[in-house]
Amino acid sequence: MIKYLFKYYLTLILLFMLTALTKAQDVSVERIEINSNLKNDIAPYVLDSVLYFSSNRKHEMIKTYLNNNKEWVYRLYKAPLLPNDGMGKESLVQNNRLSKLNTPTIAWSEDKSTIVITQNQYTSLKRSKGRENLLGIYFISNQDGRWSRPTAFPHNSRRDYSNVHPTITPDGKTIYFVSDRAGGLGKADLYESTFENEEWSVPVNLGSTVNTDGNEVFPYYHPSGRLYFSSEGHGSSGKLDIFYTTKYQGRWSTPVKLEHPINSEHNDFSCFIDASQTTGYFASDRQGQADIYKFSDTYPAFPEARPQVEDVFCFTLFENGPYVSDTLPYKYQWYFGDGETASGLEVDHCFPGPGKYNIELTVLDTLTNTDLYTVASYPLTLERTQQIIVTLPDTVRVGIPVNLSAENSVLKDFEPNQYFWDFGDGNKGKGVRIDHIFREKGIYTITCGAISKNDPTNKMGSTIQIVVTD
Repeated sequence: MIKYLFKYYLTLILLFMLTALTKAQDVSVERIEINSNLKNDIAPYVLDSVLYFSSNRKHEMIKTYLNNNKEWVYRLYKAPLLPNDGMGKESLVQNNRLSKLNTPTIAWSEDKSTIVITQNQYTSLKRSKGRENLLGIYFISNQDGRWSRPTAFPHNSRRDYSNVHPTITPDGKTIYFVSDRAGGLGKADLYESTFENEEWSVPVNLGSTVNTDGNEVFPYYHPSGRLYFSSEGHGSSGKLDIFYTTKYQGRWSTPVKLEHPINSEHNDFSCFIDASQTTGYFASDRQGQADIYKFSDTYPAFPEARPQVEDVFCFTLFENGPYVSDTLPYKYQWYFGDGETASGLEVDHCFPGPGKYNIELTVLDTLTNTDLYTVASYPLTLERTQQIIVTLPDTVRVGIPVNLSAENSVLKDFEPNQYFWDFGDGNKGKGVRIDHIFREKGIYTITCGAISKNDPTNKMGSTIQIVVTD
């Protein structure tokens, strides 16, 4: 079914045109200018201010490389990312270590020492001798900018199945990839392999939480621990949508679908997301052929957010009344309006909560236990502080999901359009309730903010700290 994906991109026809720029409340999506007009551009990846991508456009003026079906192959291109969101001219990646046939994806380890790519296993049609030239995964060492010869992933197959779309974890020890090998759950599934004892382990299927009976393709492992991928399942539009999942104690979480306009009613796939998760690139056929789009998360900031206040309705009350002798049977008596009383000119009292109370200070005759006269009487209205209130435990452990809620917020006449979360560890989220996993111990400042539904310039935000332990 891997072959189907590439053939599909080659046979797309122009259905209808959308505007180049669409906006949601907090995400903008823009088709980048270096896309070809009629061919497919896919699989973006950014390294050192250079955008790498794959395209089946015509590659060279003299030679033309075709597959067995006489179709142009996918080759790697690059374009410099310039200041102020500019982009330089694209060019073919000229490297004799790469196949002249299909090279549809590329990724790097965090230290840039390892490159992992997809390419045809036979480097020429002549060498394949008419056999189907299946795709495989290859590793290239990169030392001081010099690329080694590709080393084949030991679990490639030249006759039975393809391995494609590898992504590598920051430590270079685990890869996630796509395969249509026998025994999977669908047409193309996601697999995992780890580098142990100087060899790559037998691939393990990610299981039914992630894989469906359709296609799961183009995984991208983000430094945050999220595994992004594209799927025809999980409640997608029926075509490819982009999702993410995270792994905890060997189990994958239920995939979360990215919002519109990143996902659409068309095929949306092969994403790259920067470390801050505020910008990135992905491919989509929403204009007919597959193009690369840039998304920018205009996630609102809440610089006015203040530490969350805990409302404590405790006060010291006093009155500068006349002197009352201890030898006389009189004393000052306080009535707080909540059923409680106290004696003395100065008293401490905690009210049970917000509300309206009528406070009275009287002189009490202790012999008859009657009030002689009222010294003072005044109403007291206690209100909770208007603020977003985050409900969460004080301490959580690394790797254990924690639920956070803003349901108990005191907003009065402020009607929120949405709640926005910044967990202080580089991750963000939205919703009145949200789950999050902290992956390193420490003390994190969580910010929860909201924007008024009636006035987008009116914001409210609170901060609170959480301790994450081993």
